[in-house]
Amino acid sequence: MSAQQRLRFAAILNPAAGSDGEQLIADLAAREAVEVRTFTTTAPGDAPDIAYKLAADAEPVDAVVSVGGDGTVFEVVTGLWRAREAGVATPPLLVAPGGTGNSVYRGLWNDASWDAAVDRVTCGQAATRTLDLARIEQNDQIVVLGSGSGLFAQTLLKAAELPGSGRQLLMDAALAAMAELVPYQGRVVVDGTVVHEGGIVETIVGGFRYRGGLLNLVPRSVLDDGLLDITVVTADADMNAFAHAALMGDVYDIPGIRWGRGEHVVVERVDGEPLLYEHDGEVMPRTDPRCALRVIPAALDVVVTPDTPAWFREG
Repeated sequence: MSAQQRLRFAAILNPAAGSDGEQLIADLAAREAVEVRTFTTTAPGDAPDIAYKLAADAEPVDAVVSVGGDGTVFEVVTGLWRAREAGVATPPLLVAPGGTGNSVYRGLWNDASWDAAVDRVTCGQAATRTLDLARIEQNDQIVVLGSGSGLFAQTLLKAAELPGSGRQLLMDAALAAMAELVPYQGRVVVDGTVVHEGGIVETIVGGFRYRGGLLNLVPRSVLDDGLLDITVVTADADMNAFAHAALMGDVYDIPGIRWGRGEHVVVERVDGEPLLYEHDGEVMPRTDPRCALRVIPAALDVVVTPDTPAWFREG
């Protein structure tokens, strides 16, 4: 994105997200020669429709800004992707850290503050890169942040039952899920090759490396390489060691952790029972023993830090 005489942005604001989204928009609008139109969602499902209409607008903007959490990013991207499938040349996506975990923002801007990101965008110093997405074959749903089976999906269910909010709620829910979770008998296949068959605690498919803004669960994933990474936490893994490595080190150093990379990923239960699976922080209906995903290379343009993080290809 280059500096122009006047930059035009369309911000899609989720007021129910975990941060002060109105202030984030005000920070952007306060810069010189910047115009921001704000569209506020009132219910889940609003953001895809708003994003689709903005993409098809006769007067395109320089970027669509997602102001909310990772769930809001997913909805905005869904709308932009629908427009792109319909043949519309969509504007790039700028993500603001308007949620709690903000894992997508971290994946695009690393440790930069929002003020620093806005400075680079409005001064023409940001970069525009392409982002891979994934598609779930069972329901044709796209995946932005990532997806997975087992523990994290169970954590999301527990979080809906417990009081509190934010990262503390997720931590409490994860501890409750770990206390109850029984590994399932499963199989993970990447591009036709079995990565693991046996007891599985959790799978994480990315996409973005981080979950909850802190846990680096697919540490070698690259966002624009046309491939999906998967981390498989088998029943043989020490969960305390895994959790520590997710915060402080490399989870692939932990015995009992498997890793794969490819264009097509299948996670399935071998006992025929329904698979507990989530994507982008939403638990899917438990109706199928398997979930299959295929990468969508270079699916979307995104505004990112000009300093290439390790999770983008060089150049």
